[in-house]
Amino acid sequence: MSDQPKLKVDWIACNGYGVCEAAAPDLIVLDDWGYPVLPDGPVPRDLMREAAKAINDCPMLALAWENKETAAGDRLGRIRGLVPSRRKASS
Repeated sequence: MSDQPKLKVDWIACNGYGVCEAAAPDLIVLDDWGYPVLPDGPVPRDLMREAAKAINDCPMLALAWENKETAAGDRLGRIRGLVPSRRKASS
């Protein structure tokens, strides 16, 4: 298994707003209906920041890293319970 993460789309959640393409234009293109077309292979290291921005900017939380290990720190990972929230518990 490659150390480089891949992107994946939750096709049920995705509404084709195109926010991911705006955040990562060198990585994601949109099809004729506005849905993302992702690269087949892993995200190149020089585009990891763009990919993370696309994940965090998605209003439908439809974009994520393919493997759980790379979800650490992203919004989707926290919402789905993969990563604990950074908020401090009130006393």
